[in-house]
Amino acid sequence: MTPEEHRFNALALMFANLQRLMVFHNAVAMSEGKELDPDLRTELTTQLDLVGEAIQRASETKAVSEPDVEAMRPVVQYLAREIRSYYATELGSDLGKQAAFGAAAVYAAGYLDDGTIQMGRVFGHPEWVDRTLQNKPVLITLRNQANAAVASAARHEFSAEVRGYIGHHVSVALGNREQALAQVDGLPEMLAGRDARQPQ
Repeated sequence: MTPEEHRFNALALMFANLQRLMVFHNAVAMSEGKELDPDLRTELTTQLDLVGEAIQRASETKAVSEPDVEAMRPVVQYLAREIRSYYATELGSDLGKQAAFGAAAVYAAGYLDDGTIQMGRVFGHPEWVDRTLQNKPVLITLRNQANAAVASAARHEFSAEVRGYIGHHVSVALGNREQALAQVDGLPEMLAGRDARQPQ
């Protein structure tokens, strides 16, 4: 990947992880019969807008500008803290919290795939687009399952089928923990145009 592709990929990862947090907190609130805290909603929405606008500009220019790189630094710090907090969630036997945790991971995967498709189109990698589009049917199924699980949590009614969805989604989310944290930790390197997986 080129330096500009690494920077764009950082934006895609940031957007996907902000969506992870938005889905998680929304779903937890729903399971508790509450509205999402307005300050938290504003905080997440503001950062999603900031990153989304940077992605739009980068899509048009095929480059992430230095002002946009600088604007992302507080978001990177926020994600480094909040994604760790998400993964440290005490799930216990709380099916509502488990449903939210799993749904957040499902939606993050979908948004990350969307970012990969966009990046492939912007930088002329049709093979990335084709390969990622093959994941769409599975992700649609998983998203529908996650929605059903969160809706069940809001009603406090869990069928055996929904319990199965929740268990699977939580297992996959926990299995991806180290990779997700490594990606978040690698964001500063990626925004600098470098491969975060390579020793510097």
